[in-house]
Amino acid sequence: MSHSPSPTEHDERTLLRDAAARYIERDYTFEQRKAAAHSAWGYAPERWAQFAEMGWLALGAPEDCGGFGDVQDAAIVAEALGRALALEPWLAQVGLCQPLLSRLHQEGDLQAGELLRGLTDGSRRVALAAWEPQGRHDAFDVQTTALPHPSGGWQLNGLKTLVLGGADADTLLVVAREHGEERALEGLSLFVVDPDTPGLARHGLPTYDGRQSADLRLHDVQVAAHARLGTAGHLWPLLEAAIDQATALACIEAVGTMDRVLALTKDYLQQRKQFGRPLTANQVLRHRLVDLYVAIEQSRAIAHSAIDALSDSAGARRRAVSLAKAFVSPAARQCGQEGVQLHGAIGMTMDTEIGQAARRLAGLANLLGDEAWHLERLARLR
Repeated sequence: MSHSPSPTEHDERTLLRDAAARYIERDYTFEQRKAAAHSAWGYAPERWAQFAEMGWLALGAPEDCGGFGDVQDAAIVAEALGRALALEPWLAQVGLCQPLLSRLHQEGDLQAGELLRGLTDGSRRVALAAWEPQGRHDAFDVQTTALPHPSGGWQLNGLKTLVLGGADADTLLVVAREHGEERALEGLSLFVVDPDTPGLARHGLPTYDGRQSADLRLHDVQVAAHARLGTAGHLWPLLEAAIDQATALACIEAVGTMDRVLALTKDYLQQRKQFGRPLTANQVLRHRLVDLYVAIEQSRAIAHSAIDALSDSAGARRRAVSLAKAFVSPAARQCGQEGVQLHGAIGMTMDTEIGQAARRLAGLANLLGDEAWHLERLARLR
């Protein structure tokens, strides 16, 4: 169960929140973001190094692997990065790969610990290849196979899609099936694969909202016996918990972006005038701003409830996360659409911050399961 923060924790989180807000305001402006988006990386590598220096890559990781803080601290950074429309694969690494590796490390996997140390100090970029085209949001729908090879290692064959942060990752974590039917929860294992391994084809693709991802095709990819992390065939409970954590942090990130939409829209309506009066003098427009504010605060409350539930039982965690995502997804999409409508035609252009924010919210609405998928998941939990 979650606990109330001690005075010291509260003070530390206030300092972290203030530092993150100052950094985003000073060093992650929209103009800086646009410049980074056109780089070969799709983001600024020097900023990733800054994230490491500030400890943002270590939040929630085990202390013996260079980590500190917890997921509550990570949520503070997630909201700030959402406000900045961040391009860096922070969610992919800290939100998704880190909790998975942390759980494997806690079970005694030494290699997972080494990967964590590289992730927390910024020297290693890790990406999780879990989802496949036929499975859509079902990460357990895995056709990729891992078969023993005569050399003593493993041979991997299959296709992976939406590998967040996978375009430039130097280490890939590939989910493959050792045994069982295609959608069975048993039989899944995790393998460490070097992107340069023969037989692996990687195709980098930008997502709808500007993040970097990749598709992977594995054709007779051979890896060593020690490439498998954790217990054979028992990955799913660990993977599901990591995906839930990433989903909760994605909801928090959406709240940060929604906050930014409200600020941009409010400023725009105050500056624009009609018949000599600012548009905010129109009562109907003020009511629409209030509706946005209410939706944001509701989203913030339910997203933090999901964060709090991550340490609860598996059933409670699943329910809280899916409740949050099922609420935040349509609220985020609606918030982006409202921001664009209230800006008028200029909001449709991708050179404007409001246009990019609306696109980010549309992307977040579908990332890690859309509203319909999470409602179906909730129905299965009854």
